Amino acid sequence: MKPRNMYRMIIGALMLISGIVSVVLAEGEANIGSMLIAAGIVFAMTGIINHRKYGDEPESDERSKKIGAYGLSYAWLTGLLFMFSLFWLDYIGLIRLSVQNALTISILVLALSAVVYQAWLFRKGDVD
Repeated sequence: MKPRNMYRMIIGALMLISGIVSVVLAEGEANIGSMLIAAGIVFAMTGIINHRKYGDEPESDERSKKIGAYGLSYAWLTGLLFMFSLFWLDYIGLIRLSVQNALTISILVLALSAVVYQAWLFRKGDVD
Protein backbone atom coordinates (compact mmCIF):
# COMPACT_ATOMS: atom_id res chain seq x y z
CA MET A 1 0.00 0.00 0.00
CA LYS A 2 1.24 3.44 -0.88
CA PRO A 3 2.01 5.62 2.15
CA ARG A 4 -0.20 8.40 0.77
CA ASN A 5 -3.28 6.16 0.76
CA MET A 6 -2.46 4.78 4.20
CA TYR A 7 -2.11 8.30 5.61
CA ARG A 8 -5.44 9.29 4.08
CA MET A 9 -7.15 6.35 5.75
CA ILE A 10 -5.48 7.03 9.11
CA ILE A 11 -6.32 10.74 9.02
CA GLY A 12 -9.87 9.89 7.96
CA ALA A 13 -10.28 7.45 10.85
CA LEU A 14 -8.90 9.99 13.35
CA MET A 15 -11.19 12.72 12.04
CA LEU A 16 -14.15 10.36 12.15
CA ILE A 17 -13.43 9.34 15.74
CA SER A 18 -12.87 12.92 16.88
CA GLY A 19 -16.07 14.00 15.11
CA ILE A 20 -18.10 11.30 16.84
CA VAL A 21 -16.60 12.26 20.21
CA SER A 22 -17.34 15.92 19.52
CA VAL A 23 -20.97 15.20 18.62
CA VAL A 24 -21.45 13.06 21.73
CA LEU A 25 -19.84 15.58 24.08
CA ALA A 26 -21.32 18.74 22.54
CA GLU A 27 -24.72 19.61 23.89
CA GLY A 28 -26.71 21.09 21.03
CA GLU A 29 -23.64 22.27 19.07
CA ALA A 30 -22.77 19.52 16.62
CA ASN A 31 -21.50 21.67 13.74
CA ILE A 32 -17.80 20.98 14.23
CA GLY A 33 -18.45 17.30 14.90
CA SER A 34 -20.56 16.97 11.77
CA MET A 35 -17.86 18.60 9.66
CA LEU A 36 -15.20 16.32 11.14
CA ILE A 37 -17.33 13.24 10.46
CA ALA A 38 -17.96 14.28 6.85
CA ALA A 39 -14.29 15.11 6.26
CA GLY A 40 -13.20 11.87 7.91
CA ILE A 41 -15.46 9.82 5.67
CA VAL A 42 -14.14 11.62 2.60
CA PHE A 43 -10.49 11.13 3.60
CA ALA A 44 -10.98 7.44 4.41
CA MET A 45 -12.96 6.73 1.24
CA THR A 46 -10.41 8.54 -0.92
CA GLY A 47 -7.62 6.39 0.49
CA ILE A 48 -9.60 3.18 0.05
CA ILE A 49 -10.77 4.00 -3.48
CA ASN A 50 -7.30 5.06 -4.65
CA HIS A 51 -5.76 1.91 -3.18
CA ARG A 52 -8.33 -0.31 -4.88
CA LYS A 53 -8.12 1.56 -8.17
CA TYR A 54 -4.35 1.92 -8.54
CA GLY A 55 -2.77 -0.44 -6.01
CA ASP A 56 0.99 0.08 -6.19
CA GLU A 57 1.00 1.35 -9.78
CA PRO A 58 1.51 5.05 -10.59
CA GLU A 59 -1.63 7.18 -10.35
CA SER A 60 -0.70 9.62 -13.07
CA ASP A 61 1.44 9.95 -16.15
CA GLU A 62 2.36 12.78 -18.51
CA ARG A 63 -0.90 12.53 -20.44
CA SER A 64 -3.12 12.73 -17.36
CA LYS A 65 -1.10 15.65 -15.96
CA LYS A 66 -1.46 17.47 -19.29
CA ILE A 67 -5.20 16.80 -19.38
CA GLY A 68 -5.53 18.02 -15.78
CA ALA A 69 -3.66 21.22 -16.54
CA TYR A 70 -5.71 21.96 -19.65
CA GLY A 71 -8.96 21.19 -17.82
CA LEU A 72 -8.07 23.60 -15.02
CA SER A 73 -7.06 26.25 -17.55
CA TYR A 74 -10.38 25.94 -19.34
CA ALA A 75 -12.21 26.06 -15.99
CA TRP A 76 -10.33 29.22 -15.01
CA LEU A 77 -11.35 30.90 -18.27
CA THR A 78 -14.94 29.75 -17.81
CA GLY A 79 -14.99 31.16 -14.28
CA LEU A 80 -13.51 34.43 -15.45
CA LEU A 81 -16.14 34.80 -18.18
CA PHE A 82 -18.87 33.84 -15.72
CA MET A 83 -17.75 36.48 -13.19
CA PHE A 84 -17.48 39.03 -16.00
CA SER A 85 -21.07 38.19 -16.96
CA LEU A 86 -22.23 38.52 -13.34
CA PHE A 87 -20.61 41.94 -13.16
CA TRP A 88 -22.37 43.20 -16.27
CA LEU A 89 -25.72 41.66 -15.32
CA ASP A 90 -25.48 43.51 -12.00
CA TYR A 91 -24.29 46.71 -13.66
CA ILE A 92 -27.24 46.91 -16.06
CA GLY A 93 -29.66 45.91 -13.29
CA LEU A 94 -30.91 42.56 -14.63
CA ILE A 95 -29.84 40.63 -11.55
CA ARG A 96 -29.01 41.66 -7.99
CA LEU A 97 -27.00 39.21 -5.91
CA SER A 98 -25.46 39.58 -2.51
CA VAL A 99 -21.70 39.19 -2.30
CA GLN A 100 -22.12 35.84 -0.54
CA ASN A 101 -24.43 34.50 -3.28
CA ALA A 102 -22.19 35.75 -6.09
CA LEU A 103 -19.11 34.15 -4.52
CA THR A 104 -20.94 30.88 -3.86
CA ILE A 105 -22.17 30.64 -7.43
CA SER A 106 -18.71 31.55 -8.77
CA ILE A 107 -17.03 28.87 -6.65
CA LEU A 108 -19.53 26.28 -7.84
CA VAL A 109 -19.03 27.26 -11.48
CA LEU A 110 -15.24 27.04 -11.11
CA ALA A 111 -15.29 23.66 -9.36
CA LEU A 112 -17.92 22.03 -11.54
CA SER A 113 -16.44 23.31 -14.79
CA ALA A 114 -13.04 21.90 -13.79
CA VAL A 115 -14.58 18.46 -13.23
CA VAL A 116 -16.57 18.63 -16.47
CA TYR A 117 -13.63 19.78 -18.59
CA GLN A 118 -11.27 17.17 -17.18
CA ALA A 119 -13.83 14.38 -17.64
CA TRP A 120 -14.47 15.53 -21.21
CA LEU A 121 -10.75 15.64 -22.03
CA PHE A 122 -10.16 12.20 -20.47
CA ARG A 123 -12.98 10.74 -22.59
CA LYS A 124 -11.59 12.48 -25.63
CA GLY A 125 -8.25 10.82 -24.91
CA ASP A 126 -5.77 13.65 -25.23
CA VAL A 127 -5.37 17.37 -25.63
CA ASP A 128 -4.81 18.66 -29.14
